Amino acid sequence: MPLPHVLPGRRYAVRVATAHPVADGEATGTAARDVVGVLVGADAGTWTLLPEDRGPETVAVADVRAAREVPPRVVRPTSSIDDVQRLAARGWPGLDQHRLGGWLLRAGAGYTGRANSALVAGDPGLPIEEAVTRVEAFYAERQTSARFQLAYPLTGPQDPAGDVDAVLARRGYAVVTPTYTYVTDLRTLDRAPLGDLTASWADDPDEEWLAPESPLHGRHPRAVDVITACPAGYLTLRSGDAFVARARLVVTEDWCGITELVVDESARGRGIGRRAMGELTRAGRESGARFGYLQVLQTNAAATSLYDALGWHRHHRYHYRALPS
Repeated sequence: MPLPHVLPGRRYAVRVATAHPVADGEATGTAARDVVGVLVGADAGTWTLLPEDRGPETVAVADVRAAREVPPRVVRPTSSIDDVQRLAARGWPGLDQHRLGGWLLRAGAGYTGRANSALVAGDPGLPIEEAVTRVEAFYAERQTSARFQLAYPLTGPQDPAGDVDAVLARRGYAVVTPTYTYVTDLRTLDRAPLGDLTASWADDPDEEWLAPESPLHGRHPRAVDVITACPAGYLTLRSGDAFVARARLVVTEDWCGITELVVDESARGRGIGRRAMGELTRAGRESGARFGYLQVLQTNAAATSLYDALGWHRHHRYHYRALPS
């Protein structure tokens, strides 16, 4: 059966058959296996695929028995922690990314932990100590300190002390900003109406995001670059002429991610957050999203209470490991 014409950048499932010795030590048999990943290189003799959870794998075209293009990996609210982590990373990619096996190294000129940390998911393709050293070198080249994002289940010890976590602890890395990741099926949510508020959407941060009172103003010279590193919608809510809230919405396949939700201090206690979430989920549904995710500090009791009450579900926890400054 002839193999299809393959194109770099597309995702393929490839059946590979290779010879191997059998019991008598002289004869050979054939073992078949499947490799699924994005085609990152191809020539007359080899194809190189990049799976989601490990480093690139090169296969001989002569050993390929079948190949077909497949859609991106399907992620659902019941999917694994690593799958949801990778999906959320696409909504806040930073300015530079590099793969170390299954780990994703992100650099964003030092602005935000998400954009400047190694997402520990899958197999780095190296012993852990060596992988950590490689990550440290990556960030040293960019004149910043290494930071690692490590996720773990909702239940269990406060510090799960997995293999990577334990290595980092021995090296003096401290736990920073423990966080919940929430997910939901947008189709099941009741959406609070805006009431007397007006909503405006923009493809770039508007003046309320960049005004002197905004957290973005003067905080970091590359803050806007990091926030706008992937296409997103920027929501501003007003009561009359007064600014009351803002948020960022990014759509990735059939998911939407909510970030940067801030209610003006003078407007708190009026249900603004609930109404902002109603507008965000409405816009997500109209953009084609079926599911949603958001991330919130575990210590933010007001926000976690709101998301719990709105019907969002805690999917997993994560924290960062960073060296004390």
